[in-house]
Amino acid sequence: MKKSILFLLLIASTCFGQKQSISIDSCIIWAKKNYPLIKQNNLIEQNSENNIKGDNKNWLPKVSFISQATYQSEVSEFNLPGSHLTFPKDQYMNALNVEQTLFDAGQIKQQKLVEKLNAENELEKNEVELYKLIDRVNQLYSSILLTRENLKTLNIYLNDITNKKTIISASLKNGLVLQSNLDGLEAEELKTEQSIIEAKENINAIYQSLGQFINKTITDSTELSVQPIIPAKQGNEINRPELKMFSNQKDLIDARYKLTNKAAFPRIAVFGEGVYGRPGYNFLNQDMRFFGKAGINLKWNISALYNLSKEKQNASISKQMVDVQKEVFEFNLKTSMATQTASINSLKQILEKDKSIIEKRHHISLTAASQLENGSITTTDYLTELNAEMQAILNQKIHEIKLMNAITNYNTTKGITNF
Repeated sequence: MKKSILFLLLIASTCFGQKQSISIDSCIIWAKKNYPLIKQNNLIEQNSENNIKGDNKNWLPKVSFISQATYQSEVSEFNLPGSHLTFPKDQYMNALNVEQTLFDAGQIKQQKLVEKLNAENELEKNEVELYKLIDRVNQLYSSILLTRENLKTLNIYLNDITNKKTIISASLKNGLVLQSNLDGLEAEELKTEQSIIEAKENINAIYQSLGQFINKTITDSTELSVQPIIPAKQGNEINRPELKMFSNQKDLIDARYKLTNKAAFPRIAVFGEGVYGRPGYNFLNQDMRFFGKAGINLKWNISALYNLSKEKQNASISKQMVDVQKEVFEFNLKTSMATQTASINSLKQILEKDKSIIEKRHHISLTAASQLENGSITTTDYLTELNAEMQAILNQKIHEIKLMNAITNYNTTKGITNF
């Protein structure tokens, strides 16, 4: 009875001393916002915007300028009756060329779509990497809960040994027990203190690790909720970022094939050229002067048609490969979900048994305590029963935390939409 009251007092004192309360879902959201990889999303979007702006500029006139001076070793000569016509061997040209695309069969538009889909695909890859944070944060969060429960149990165990040592000391003075009984309790007390020191150092290290992920300070006064992200949902619906990534990859493959297809169409543009120099189009006039030309042209890379069939086959094969990857991914997820469901069900049944086990262990340890005080059993016998009771209490807490962890893992496997 004393141990039960003490246990409740310890829990109450811990609760009243708490200043901050957090949950696993809030830790996951904080971790995503704080993780350095999240900065890459903005960079991907900026890069995509710059590329699309560059594609839009393909509609602007293409302007080029060339300036050259040449000297020829020979030029044309005309020997006509009564005259001899010669031309200077030095020639000069300062030309400004302008070309404006009128029709490109949708290549620029398709290129912008490819850029957009490529950015979406990179963002989804980033989301897949960020999604892995859930498991890492969940493990740290669960480790803190488990270590705390272990510390609580160790402190209760230590307090019980200390109280029992006081009783045994009085019995020893009265000659009712042997010195070895008191020595055994003192040795167990020192051993328990060692375990407490080790557990405190361990939990401080985990505090720092989780705190670094979520960019917050975690201490002994921080309350951690023993609740999963959301209750375990039934059904086989999967909503993982990987699935969206697979879909984006197929869209990107289609868009790239269409771009290749459009590149096989002709392009139409108007152009103009203004030149200052000599000779001009009229080579008989060798004066330095302005001249030019304007027109419309059609460019058609007919040889691009040769590879369209091959590109279509390659696109089809690439999409089939993505489908296989998706199928393997879903297969592995469903296998994991089946295992996790079995784990959740077994933990629920185990927790139903824990309460009865603790009650029975408590009665046994009470009897052993009375026997120790009467000198009818040794300290080792008493500590064995007390250890069994403390382990039963700890096991219940461990099973509760494992159930939370199992449900969180199950939901993570299916896909968490609010992360």
